Amino acid sequence: MAEQVIQCAQACTVTVQHEFTNPLFSISTADAAQIAWAIAAVWAVGFGIRMLIRTIKTGDSSNEGD
Repeated sequence: MAEQVIQCAQACTVTVQHEFTNPLFSISTADAAQIAWAIAAVWAVGFGIRMLIRTIKTGDSSNEGD
């Protein structure tokens, strides 16, 4: 937040305050942690599905040689 003070030629002072807000940076720590856990859970589920598919494919190829 930048504050700018303007001095007038007469007896007055004008203060202008600039505020830049970004909703991404204004979330709480608890909300950020919840988002991080959700992302980690999606990655974990995806990894589990990938390993399951790899296990199924490996099991099919080993049975073909018998």
